[in-house]
Amino acid sequence: MARAQEVRNLLVGKGFRALYAARLTSQTGDGVFQACLVSFVLFSPERATSAAALAGALAVVLLPFSVLGPFAGIVLDRASRQRVLVVCALVRAALLAMLVVLIAAHHTGPDFYAVAIAVVSTNRFVLSALSAGLPIVVPDGSLVTANAFSVTSGTVVTLLGAGIGAGVRSLLGGDDWAVAVVAGLAAVIYLSAAGTAARAGRREFGPLEPLPWEGALGQARQVTLDLADGARHLWGRRPARDALGALMGARVSVGLMAVMTILLYRNYFGGGDSGLGGIAVVVTAGGIGLIAAAFVTPRATRRWTKPHWIVLMLAVSAVATLALGPPFSRVLFVLLSLVLGFTAQGVKICVDTTVQEEIADAYRGRAFSLYDLMFNVTYVCAAALGAVTLPTTGRSRPVIIVMGAVFLASTLLYLRSARRQRQPAPETGGVEVASGAVSSREVQATVTESALNS
Repeated sequence: MARAQEVRNLLVGKGFRALYAARLTSQTGDGVFQACLVSFVLFSPERATSAAALAGALAVVLLPFSVLGPFAGIVLDRASRQRVLVVCALVRAALLAMLVVLIAAHHTGPDFYAVAIAVVSTNRFVLSALSAGLPIVVPDGSLVTANAFSVTSGTVVTLLGAGIGAGVRSLLGGDDWAVAVVAGLAAVIYLSAAGTAARAGRREFGPLEPLPWEGALGQARQVTLDLADGARHLWGRRPARDALGALMGARVSVGLMAVMTILLYRNYFGGGDSGLGGIAVVVTAGGIGLIAAAFVTPRATRRWTKPHWIVLMLAVSAVATLALGPPFSRVLFVLLSLVLGFTAQGVKICVDTTVQEEIADAYRGRAFSLYDLMFNVTYVCAAALGAVTLPTTGRSRPVIIVMGAVFLASTLLYLRSARRQRQPAPETGGVEVASGAVSSREVQATVTESALNS
């Protein structure tokens, strides 16, 4: 009841409702687009999928996306985040219209991947804007609940969008024309996302004090300086730095698991629509875990500190991977997806909140861009590791053992660093303030100084 009341209190805020609505519509479109892309590239019977090919596809899509991330942070610390959401939604709608033509023409050449990369890269601005804007519209002491509710809701509607996209494709016959219709549906949803974001005020999501723009050459130099400044700021906040380190370690195992799961359902358990259906079940189980974590994590952080919860989640991930993975059973992989969905979301909610608490608003755009850069580069590196260690079927017990060992190492390393940190008592509002944390009022008081120093 207390948690439901806290969510209702968040929804009373006009700014939070506007940001939340922008997230829901945008991420629904993301889910439909992902269903389109996965079904067209990975699960068409005429297109073979090996570990190397899958790793290459992930690198092509994620690396440009990751390189763009720091530039997104520079923009988000200077431009209206509300305007960024509107423009990005319109751009993605136009790109999806181009994708409709390419898919209908059965084309998977460089131009197809160029458009897909552009869609995913544009999404970097959207997700960074949503994360950077959240502390502006959320009251002090409610960031854990706000992250659990809004981020998890976004994940749920992404899964819902993916289900809608897959369902539309199946109803229309599953051929490339059906996938083109799904791409068109994603374009329509992105147009809706633009309209939703446009209803908010220009400065409603920040930045509180926009940093000044410079000329083209000066701005190019400023990108490097800002990134270095943001990295120093993030590195100097030990709770945020250590939490990110633990998350990146776990991300290696998550990336390997994703590649393995796709290969198993594509080439070992069954391919075509059967494999896509199996992936859908696994993803649904992970989604259920995410939802459960959203309800449990805020309650847990009222009783324990975020570092304690992160350690517990990483340890459970290690045990579950080593216990449920090696038999390579369909049923056990679904259960493993459920557990890892819960633990991964539990860790991420705490890490997101720690970064938001520790980083001043003038640096948040850059901090979350660096966060996402690390997040995606780690994922691509894990995929590359999978390319050289996994067979085409995806079935490898040694790799499963390595995943569990990486989870365990992340647990022990973060436990060691967490013991060095001062552990304050949790607040009754559901979020403990880590040492050195910055409240929104303190953020406003330091913005001018931060802007001048940057």
